[in-house]
Amino acid sequence: MSFNTLYLCATSRLAQTLRQHNLPGSHGQTNLWRTPQALTLDQWQAQCAEALLLSGELDLPPALSAESERLLWEIVLASALGEENGSALFDLPGLAEEAQAAHALCIHWDLPLTSHSLAGSDEGRAFVRWQQSFLERCKKLQRLSAADQLRALVERIGAGHVQLPEHIVFAGFDRFTALEKMLIAAFEARACTVTYADFTLPHEAQIRHRHYPDRLAECHAAVAWASAYLADKPEARLAIVTPDLAAVRSPLSHLLDAALHPLSLRPDSAAMARSYNLSLGEALAQQPLIATALALLRLLGRGREQVAQDELSALLLSAFWAGDDSEADARALADARLRRNQPSTTTWQKVWRHLGEAHCPLSLHALRTARMNAQTLAGKQTPSQWAHSFQTLLQSAGWPGERTLNSVEFQAQNAFLQLCGEFAEYDELLGPIRFSAALQRLSERCRKRLFQPQTLGTPRIQVLGVLESAGLQFDALWFLGMNDDRWPPPARLNALLPAAIQQEAGSNRASASVELSFARQVQKRLLRAAPQITLSWAENDGNRILRPSPLLQAEEAKENAEPLAHTERADPVRVITLAAARAACTPLARLNDAKAPGLAAGELLEGGSGVLRAQALCPAWAYYRYRLGATALEAPVDGLDSRLRGSLVHLALQHFWESTRDQDRLRAQDESTRHEILAAAIENALNDFAAHDDTPLPANFRRLEAARLQRLLLRWLKLEDERPSAFTVLSCEEEKTLAVGNLRIRVVIDRVDQLADGSCAVLDYKTGKVETHSWVDARISEPQLPLYAAFGDTPMACVSFARVVLDEPGFSGVSAVPEQLPKVMAVNHEKNKPYLQSGLDNWPALLAHWRDSICELAAEIEHGAAAVVFADENALAYCEVTPLLRLAERRRLWQEASGWEASDA
Repeated sequence: MSFNTLYLCATSRLAQTLRQHNLPGSHGQTNLWRTPQALTLDQWQAQCAEALLLSGELDLPPALSAESERLLWEIVLASALGEENGSALFDLPGLAEEAQAAHALCIHWDLPLTSHSLAGSDEGRAFVRWQQSFLERCKKLQRLSAADQLRALVERIGAGHVQLPEHIVFAGFDRFTALEKMLIAAFEARACTVTYADFTLPHEAQIRHRHYPDRLAECHAAVAWASAYLADKPEARLAIVTPDLAAVRSPLSHLLDAALHPLSLRPDSAAMARSYNLSLGEALAQQPLIATALALLRLLGRGREQVAQDELSALLLSAFWAGDDSEADARALADARLRRNQPSTTTWQKVWRHLGEAHCPLSLHALRTARMNAQTLAGKQTPSQWAHSFQTLLQSAGWPGERTLNSVEFQAQNAFLQLCGEFAEYDELLGPIRFSAALQRLSERCRKRLFQPQTLGTPRIQVLGVLESAGLQFDALWFLGMNDDRWPPPARLNALLPAAIQQEAGSNRASASVELSFARQVQKRLLRAAPQITLSWAENDGNRILRPSPLLQAEEAKENAEPLAHTERADPVRVITLAAARAACTPLARLNDAKAPGLAAGELLEGGSGVLRAQALCPAWAYYRYRLGATALEAPVDGLDSRLRGSLVHLALQHFWESTRDQDRLRAQDESTRHEILAAAIENALNDFAAHDDTPLPANFRRLEAARLQRLLLRWLKLEDERPSAFTVLSCEEEKTLAVGNLRIRVVIDRVDQLADGSCAVLDYKTGKVETHSWVDARISEPQLPLYAAFGDTPMACVSFARVVLDEPGFSGVSAVPEQLPKVMAVNHEKNKPYLQSGLDNWPALLAHWRDSICELAAEIEHGAAAVVFADENALAYCEVTPLLRLAERRRLWQEASGWEASDA
């Protein structure tokens, strides 16, 4: 290699790889090493343009960045379409992106946009008009698109204005565009020696073919292969290549972490060095540090006093602003209180109050200061001024937080600040704009800007797209995703250009034949990139049946001389981590996590019968929810949710029966009197509710709720009026502590009635679905009423749910004797088959069953039974602590225990 040699590389990864291969010095100075000059075509173009500008020999206009070019196209299209032509119906950003791509295609592939070629294409003729307007605006701005600048650079090379090296080597290019061919011709015309590097192996690799049930199983297999290969040869260089890296990036990343870096699950290990590298980055906006910055700006930029709870909640629970470390717990409590007490939209004043009550002085001061600063900003500023204002606002809010940033976070912060600096590019294009417009543009740039943190160390595994793999060599390679819907890539014509001229020029993705030819070229190169290669495909994608790529079929037929259908199907794969393999050699201690500490003497459990219900359905649910106090955060709603509506029903009926007391007085009421008494009860219920609610109901909403309750309860009271047996209401909403063995449970009994024969009935109001079938089970999953009947201090002869609903209200329960409540049968009635079949054909036997079953559940709680055991996973639909049960992980362990073993991958 000569020092006067330039390597023009197809990818930045290849350029970086070549720069790492230093060359010995000349003239016998073997102790000196020189880094080869290896650049991508874009990097070399920018370098030449800057050199020409600094030399003063020729004024080559600077190129617009991709974002600025797209914005200029958007401005051109908005002006061309005009409001009167319905531009609001267009996706302007999407159309601008398509127009930008069309313009680049025209330049790179020298597409002839003549009247003849555009005949019959309304879109093509419209694009030509838009393109002319775009070029005129570029001229006024003294800027060029990246494609136009490269074409201008080719012309200047031909005129002898650009200094060139003696030798130019093109590396990693699978095909050249028409403009790139013109560039090569210009190089040769200047007496440069142009060559093409071939980094592939001299012989094709040893190839094997695999197919898997689905794409996730395929990813499992590739990761298991890489893990096993590195365990045997730690210094090996491996590659996992796929034509659609974006689709499998996330599962591959998670699986590689699980297999090679189990400690990466820890929150403090996000920046740890990995033994793999992904060529595709993530959007900058997805980085937590940047997501917090954008969330702060969105919240601060709204001038209204109202603030949406979903945005506020996400901010309070996030890091990277004032108090994120020292006040994290207090902020979480403030968020829970806001969710519980506030509607979906609250006010800043209430936010300040809740943060103060939660003792979050740093967060409160920062948020308050930043909001005041935001309110003093000018209504309109240039994008560069907004970029400065945004940074000032973020600093006043304490961004990027209290702790020292790790490497990845620091790089993300620098990328964001650099992007803010680039925001000045928009000054000429947009002029003064409002806060919301500036933030929208900044957020869009963060979403489109890919962020790839600097790789630490030397990763042994490269996860690449097919283009990023150009020119690289490995010890072994796995090419996954070789299905006919991915490989060759599907054709995608640009919608603004006639199909015929794209296909005639053979431009990118112009036709299936173009993509097939390109895929063959790439695959030929890939099959010489490593001595050992695995080609794989998936059979299904959900309910969709997948087929292998025709290129894979051709390779397999060539290798095996037999059809693909005879290929051995690989079994599902279980990834065995290196850490687990090492740990297998060391004796491990077993810890039974199904046993919790026993109940302390005199410990009182809150939650009423809910703790027994949870214990019956899943002991771990009861432990996490009622012993440890874990619960899901509430979702703020405007007005009343179903739980609060049910509470109002309870309150209104309590007030009504405290004044009416019995059925005789109920029947003595005429229609007008009942309406008045019920209206007063509802008014008292609403007042009680308002006294305990931080946000009172608006007057109109309160009137609507009162009307709803009036209709519902009049319907219910009519049913009470028609009960066959007279009754007296002894108590409503009475709070008691019941002793169940050594367990003390605090409960609220909705209502106890004394019946005509002197016996008592316990009622529980329900405004939704009720079920009693579990009352005969060994584990009673609806223990509320059985608990009252079996352990209360008042003997009960009837237990029933009272379904207070407009549609088919009624009672649902069981009694000692018939005719106590409408449609509530005696326990020994011939139609009560569940009770008869269980041998519970008399009231004492039923009470004894309830007492024994509930005592067993109480004993489990007392002794700390907390296993994740359940009869039906559907019964956990309303479990508040489902994430703590880790059902997905347990399903996987069960599958493994059932013999789900690794394949020969």
